[in-house]
Amino acid sequence: MNSIVFAILLVMVALFDAGAKKSLDPVFTEDDDYADIREEQKQITEVVLDHMDAVKLALYILLGVSLMCVVTSSMLIHGVRRKRRGLLLPYIVQEVINILVFLALIIGTLVILGTHRIIVSSVLGVVVGLLMHLYFMLVVISQYQALGLIRMHEEISMK
Repeated sequence: MNSIVFAILLVMVALFDAGAKKSLDPVFTEDDDYADIREEQKQITEVVLDHMDAVKLALYILLGVSLMCVVTSSMLIHGVRRKRRGLLLPYIVQEVINILVFLALIIGTLVILGTHRIIVSSVLGVVVGLLMHLYFMLVVISQYQALGLIRMHEEISMK
């Protein structure tokens, strides 16, 4: 799902880049009840347009990480089903990479795009994702240890 979402986001960013310059032109010149909202949207659009290369780079990295996650998740499922703890290690490494990418994304977003209210709320969503990945990694490490104990118990009982 993440791979599909990031691929769609890349297409949307390309289309946004092509048509966003037209959206910055003022549409209404008279008094407007929603002028402050339009001004805020214009500011956000300008910030994103100024840093479009960084946004595209971040989306490419996230797409690559999500495609790798498909492979490692498949290995995780197969490893748990077949009780082969060695197949759990790629998923753990993948989660470490995910955590590092999320930390870099949080820091990069705040440094490059600033601390606008919309950007900070997006970063909070990334922090929640980071905490979820940390939890998933801890669960898989626990399963890895449990499979080691099961294997050790089976070897002792076979003697």
